[in-house]
Amino acid sequence: MGGNVSFCGLRIDRGLTGVFFDGGGEQALVLQVVKTAVEESSGARPSGLKVGDELLVSKLDTPRGLEPLSFRYRQDVRSRWPDEHRFQASRRSWQVPVATSRWPQGQQVCVLQMASRLEERSQEFVEEDLEDANSAASYAHRFNLYHRQRAIEGGLSSEEALPIVKVAAPAACRVVKSTYPALIPVGSVCTLVVYPYNEVRKFVFDGSEDFLELPQAFFHHAAFSSGGKQLVCDIQGMEEDDGSLLIIDPCVLRPEMMTVADLVVGAVGPKGKGEQDAAGCLGPIGSQTHSAVEHFDALHPKCAQLCKAFDAQRKSVKSTLAA
Repeated sequence: MGGNVSFCGLRIDRGLTGVFFDGGGEQALVLQVVKTAVEESSGARPSGLKVGDELLVSKLDTPRGLEPLSFRYRQDVRSRWPDEHRFQASRRSWQVPVATSRWPQGQQVCVLQMASRLEERSQEFVEEDLEDANSAASYAHRFNLYHRQRAIEGGLSSEEALPIVKVAAPAACRVVKSTYPALIPVGSVCTLVVYPYNEVRKFVFDGSEDFLELPQAFFHHAAFSSGGKQLVCDIQGMEEDDGSLLIIDPCVLRPEMMTVADLVVGAVGPKGKGEQDAAGCLGPIGSQTHSAVEHFDALHPKCAQLCKAFDAQRKSVKSTLAA
């Protein structure tokens, strides 16, 4: 059974679908956009927000369908990711109705994400989220172009629609007014993403997901197009009605974090500074495997038809991983 309590004028409802915070007739939060990310392309779904925009949030809801956004930060998972803020600093995620004069429709449903610890709610850390979204959108754009080219070569009309991958573009926002400063104080910086769904699905995370062709081909193509040096991981979001994917909060592993080659060396030899087990490279898929190649196989157990055109035997990416 659900129940209601009041805290500093804020109504907190606990129901069957989660918990939501209601400002009791006034705005629960007022946000100001401080930075945006992701240029408009076939690989991005821009928010339409601009720096300086003021956003009104009437309530914060936590539907259970958003819980997968927190899986990256579970203790048993976090220990296998790189020792970087994007992988170690746990965050809260809320579904929020946001109103602004910037949008023709006035209001949209969004996901607001904020670091759990006050000292990590800074613009510097949030900009790392924006950088990952921008990189993932760039890879999605390349993948979509490749996907369409292959489809046209196979007889698809250039006018026909084709499922694509899009990254929901986040905006960095600063809290300028808060109905409940003990929970979300003024000055905190968060990310805001237009995301109209009540659920987030994991598509490529730890190898246990149901195989879905489009996200698996995207994962492989991103690794291939970066020469195995960058990997788009924790691919999550929603499959839309036309078969396209809307991705939210992806993370990107880069050479400055640790190179795949370093990880493989570290897995078979003495570990020096900055070296970690190969499990950190391709995400939390367990310590029972012993190389980055095996991790790639665990996350991408088989190739989709699309993969076979650019890396038929999986050799290009795997030879780089094993280098």
